[in-house]
Amino acid sequence: MGYIIGISAFYHDSSVCLFKNDQLVFACEEEKFSGVKHDHRFPEKTLDYIYEKYKLNSSNIEAVCFYEQPTLKLDRVKKNSLKYFFKNPIYSIKSYFNARQNFIELDNRLKEISNNVFYSNHHESHIYYSYYTSYFKDSIVLSVDGVGEYDTTTYSVFKNGIKNKYTISGYPHSLGLFYSAMTSFLGFKPNEGEYKMMGLASYGNPNKFIDGVRRLIKFENGGVITNMDVFCWDRSDRIMFNEKLPYLLGVEQRLPEEEIIQDHKDLAASVQKCYEEILFEIITLLKNKTGIENLCMAGGCAYNGTANGKILDKTEIKHLWIPPAPSDAGSSIGSCLNYLDKHKRLNNKITRNPFLGPEFYDQDILLAIKKTNYRKFLSEKRLIEFVSEKLLDGNVVGWFQGHCEFGARALGNRSILANPLLDGMKDRINRVIKKREGFRPFAPMVIKEKQKQYFDVKDDIPYMNQVVNVKDEYKNVLKAVTHIDGTARVQTVYEHTKMHDLLKEFELKSGYPVLLNTSFNVKDKTMVLTPKDAVDTFFDTEMDILVINNYVILKKNEKIN
Repeated sequence: MGYIIGISAFYHDSSVCLFKNDQLVFACEEEKFSGVKHDHRFPEKTLDYIYEKYKLNSSNIEAVCFYEQPTLKLDRVKKNSLKYFFKNPIYSIKSYFNARQNFIELDNRLKEISNNVFYSNHHESHIYYSYYTSYFKDSIVLSVDGVGEYDTTTYSVFKNGIKNKYTISGYPHSLGLFYSAMTSFLGFKPNEGEYKMMGLASYGNPNKFIDGVRRLIKFENGGVITNMDVFCWDRSDRIMFNEKLPYLLGVEQRLPEEEIIQDHKDLAASVQKCYEEILFEIITLLKNKTGIENLCMAGGCAYNGTANGKILDKTEIKHLWIPPAPSDAGSSIGSCLNYLDKHKRLNNKITRNPFLGPEFYDQDILLAIKKTNYRKFLSEKRLIEFVSEKLLDGNVVGWFQGHCEFGARALGNRSILANPLLDGMKDRINRVIKKREGFRPFAPMVIKEKQKQYFDVKDDIPYMNQVVNVKDEYKNVLKAVTHIDGTARVQTVYEHTKMHDLLKEFELKSGYPVLLNTSFNVKDKTMVLTPKDAVDTFFDTEMDILVINNYVILKKNEKIN
């Protein structure tokens, strides 16, 4: 046994993971190395990093695993191209030859890494990753995505050590592509702006356009059916819908730079409501069919925190698990788990630790901060006291610690932190720090011991992937992290961590073990990876303080006591 490399690439969220002696030791998205948001290219920079760090070579790499089966994908593209050849020959020829070229390039590149190449199935990669990071023995695992090879929604049942996989819907019918198409209709970039539409939905009336939206997609006879008279993602690589959509909805398409009006908010709310209706129908069907009360969510749609936060209330599911990187990025891990299972070496769950990316030490830090006003705190206790005092006073803190997070959420190692109790803090961070749309919400991190005091949570939410209600008595207190509809995307923080210590110290000073947490980046930029990235972003925004491990950096020639 040696090293096993997992790779996801060529659609979006390209990533690399590494197993050593069948244990996961590294995972990171290519975008964090390249700086290209949702980078889909072959992950050369991430591979270069692990080759150097782990001293990889042909003799110690057992296998390379890819997250889907390109031959099946090519077959699907070929059949779809033939179907529309006479209606759109240019698209048909282009899509087939692009897919074929990607397949040839991929096969060659993987064989350069190892002669032992394992191709997983797309949805199996999602399912393996979600289940094998969960706490459950018996579970339903639901994978909802745009499209894999053929399938768009699948589920597996893990019961008494036996697992089976079933298809709910296949291409072109897709709940994920429906949501992306409506994201595009509202002027946001598909495969990237879905969370913007989800945030916008809270400002709208979900019933205004619901009748029209329900004519776009439905769940019928156990399958998802999308209205392919209106949607055209199966016959165009430029647009996802045609001119019939605004007529059917009774609202015009919003272009990217146009003002957001109430109709757009109402449409977003209707789309979110329709998505939830179908998701809950699927989950209810699976619960009734299997009798299992545990659910693991997988696939890109598992990032829909608003829907996720309602699953335990709207269905008979009792316990929910969503891993930190449920989209295609996490499938690099899932492909390796599939490989290990096929070789009868997958006997236990894997680490749930989301901090799997690069870590940086004093040499790199000092090189990045040498021309700044900094001080190193020798006592971690004093560092925590200093930072909590500054947060209480309204300072916004860039917080850079240890290994980078794997997944789209900043969970406390590449974060921007602020006091959630202050008026105007949300607007300030959106406007002059994140430099993004003012309607976008921020998330609270809270210690596990008191999460139920402030939020309507049932199970822990360690990866910030569920939106839940803020308790009524705290909605006007936790102003900066309470969304307009009274909800928040909560993160549970556990004991014996630096972040837990900071939250406890902030509680001593403010009375509340809660902080505003958002990813350490600005609009349309990737999360910072290196100390240099952190320093550059810090000085490019109006953040007040930067903390890198135990180093504190200020902008002014202010003395750090």
